[in-house]
This record gives sequence, C-alpha cells and structure tokens, in this order.
Amino acid sequence: MYNPYSNAGDAHQVNGHHAQQQQQQQQSQQQPFQQVPTHNPQFQAGGNPQLNVPFNNVFSDPRATMGLQFSQSAINAGQQYMQNNFSTIMHGQNIKTYFKVSNSYVWHKLYLILLPYRNKTWARVYRTSTDQNNNSIDVFAPPLEDVNAPDLYIPVMGYVTYILLWAIFSGIKGSFHPELLGYTATRILALGVLDVLFLKIALYTLSVESKFWDVVAYSGYKFVSVLVIMLFKNIFQGSKVVYYLFSVGVLFSLGFFLMRSLRYVLLPSGGNSVVSHGQKKMRTNFLFLYSFPIQLFLAWLMI
Repeated sequence: MYNPYSNAGDAHQVNGHHAQQQQQQQQSQQQPFQQVPTHNPQFQAGGNPQLNVPFNNVFSDPRATMGLQFSQSAINAGQQYMQNNFSTIMHGQNIKTYFKVSNSYVWHKLYLILLPYRNKTWARVYRTSTDQNNNSIDVFAPPLEDVNAPDLYIPVMGYVTYILLWAIFSGIKGSFHPELLGYTATRILALGVLDVLFLKIALYTLSVESKFWDVVAYSGYKFVSVLVIMLFKNIFQGSKVVYYLFSVGVLFSLGFFLMRSLRYVLLPSGGNSVVSHGQKKMRTNFLFLYSFPIQLFLAWLMI
C-alpha cells in the first residue's frame, strides 16, 4: 500500500546519515592538527629536539663564552693595527706632494724614461725645511722642483691610458667585450700590486729604507714604455723583426732608467749609511735583476 510519509521518512534518514558523515570527516581532518603538541619547548627551538640541547650547552658553557670574548678581542686588535698602519702609509708621507707636478716636469720625465742616456745627473735635489721643533732639516724636493723625484701622476695616468687604449684597439679589431674591460683592468692592477709587494719585500730584506709611495712610483713607470710599444704595435703594423727590435730598445731604456734612479735608493752615497762589500754586491745584483729581467717579463704580460 502506498504510504505518503514513507518518502519523507527516508529522506530524513538519508539527510541525517549524510550530516553524520560530514561531521566525522571534519573531525578526522581536525584530529592531526590537534595531536601536535605546540606547547612542547623542543619544537619551539627549531623543530628538531636533538638540536636544542647542544646549542643550549654551547651558550651556557663558560669556556665557549671565554673563547668568543678572546676572538672578539683579537679581531678588534687586528682592526686597530690595520687602521694605524694604513694611516701611517697614507698620511705619514704626505701623498699630495707626489702629485705636485707641472707640464714641464711631465714632459721631461717622459723623455727621461724613454731616452735616459743623455741625462747628466741622477742625484735627488735637497731643500731646507723645518721639523716639528722648528729645526732646520734637509729633505728631498718635490717633483715640481726636481725631475729625478718620483711622482704618482705619471703612473696613475699611465694605468688609465692603458685601459683606454686597450679598449680602443680591441674595438678596432672587433674583439671588444664589456665584460673583458673589468677583467683587463683587474689583471693589470694585480700585476702592479705584485710588483710593488715584490720590490718592497726585497728592499726590506736587503735592509734598505724606502718610502712606500716611492716604490709605487718607480714600479708604475713601466706604463710609459708599455704604452709606447702598444701604439707602435697597433699603428705601425709591419715586420715583426722591427717590432721586436723596437720593443727591446724601449724596454732597455726603461731598465737603464730604473737602474740609475733606484741606485740612489739601494746604494746611497755619503751620509751615515755604511754598506759593506757583500751588501753592495747583493744590492747591485738585485738592481740589475729587477730593472731588466723582471720588468721585461711584466711588460710582456701587459702588452
């Protein structure tokens, strides 16, 4: 027999059963999140309970604390030492005097580097000055007053000109790339730094007193000879024999210039400096070694 309330009862049972299933699904979804003990301090330390205890032991160990304090003291002492020595190098020698040049000095210096054979005197010029106690002392004249005085204007401009000429000639040949410009500038600067360090260490080993910026200046004069060879190589593209002969002549002039200029640094005459026969022989051999073979090798790497 047809029951008009049977469909409604069945629908009510189906809906109730469906609601019960949804409630069970929601409880099963919420149950994993409720099982995580968020109040556990081991998980608050980083999610790994095995890492919590060692870190606490490190920071609570008095020996580790003393080690950290000692390391910090050593770092501070090293920074203070570098600041004191750097300030001595930068300010103790008055770097501004190395840039006090004139057009006449620059032209005469370039001529002296390329053709040093006709120069009659290589001795440095002295001038009278006063110290902190107003006592009269003799000091070397600046480049503005002495063509034999070392300067930093020519080495710095030589480095910049070298980078520009390299970029121009590379562009003409079609081999220029922007990323190679920084590489070339860094490589040439690294060669210059190594040259300065080598000369400075060698002078210290030979017990020769020298100023840092004097060493930088004498080391940087090679840019003049290298630039002349670069111009000749890229403009006058002729016989390789002529190029090699020209390069040897220019580099020999550079070596002769350095030998005569550094002679008054390595082998000072007069004054209170006394050099024994053995020391004089060692210094003379080093003077020849640095002025010719080493400069020839560095110039070959730069050209």
